[in-house]
Amino acid sequence: MGYKTGGNAAGRLLSAVLVVGMCIGAAHVGATPMPKARPYVGNSTLLPPMPLPQSKVSVQPSPVPVGKPLSLVPVPLENQRVFPPASTARMCVLRGWSVEISSAVDGPGGCGIDQPVSLRSVVGGGQEIGLTMPVQIECELAQKLDGWMQDVAVPAARRELGVSITRIRTAAGYACRGRNNKRGAKLSEHGKGNAIDIAGFYLSDGREVTVEEGWDGSSAEVRFLSSLHKGACERFTTVLGPEADRYHQDHLHFDQGCHGKGCKYRVCK
Repeated sequence: MGYKTGGNAAGRLLSAVLVVGMCIGAAHVGATPMPKARPYVGNSTLLPPMPLPQSKVSVQPSPVPVGKPLSLVPVPLENQRVFPPASTARMCVLRGWSVEISSAVDGPGGCGIDQPVSLRSVVGGGQEIGLTMPVQIECELAQKLDGWMQDVAVPAARRELGVSITRIRTAAGYACRGRNNKRGAKLSEHGKGNAIDIAGFYLSDGREVTVEEGWDGSSAEVRFLSSLHKGACERFTTVLGPEADRYHQDHLHFDQGCHGKGCKYRVCK
């Protein structure tokens, strides 16, 4: 009986010790604070990608990234428009074509041109018409000449002669001199690049109609030259022909000189 009683007492003591130990452990665990969450820091060193074998590389159009603004998507070079640099040259704009304005001409004794252009040809009826002698004249006069060619000279050649004009026999453009080449005379409009002299016309059938001979030539030539003279009087402020004086018997003279108060008058002879 004593042995059993002692054994039961020992068992109860061991159970009590285990319970107390478990309580103490639980209390210790509950009292220990949990560590704060820390961001994961991985290896920031990026290794270069392994090159693909050349035989497996294929060029494919890059897809548009989802949600990326189109303004940030690179555009292939072949799809971009390349604009040439803008020209800084000043241009004298004519009807359907243009010519570069050169540096101003500063001549002696009041001679000179503010906006000079050099003409080797003009355009009429959609075709280039050469000048036998290049002329340097004012841009505004070139514009008047261009309109006269388009509206008067080319239609008159077709109507009266049944041909087209291929070349113009030019006699004078800019020339620093007095009127009618007289020494001491008033400065000519030629001295301002504001006048041009025309002596004749080469035609598509091989003929040449000159002012000197055609003014009193065949009826068709007379009608042709008369039409040119009349049409010029509607565009230039000064038009002089064979009937004006002995200085203009072999050419037509056109200029943009000022006549009268306010430059409102025209001279047509």
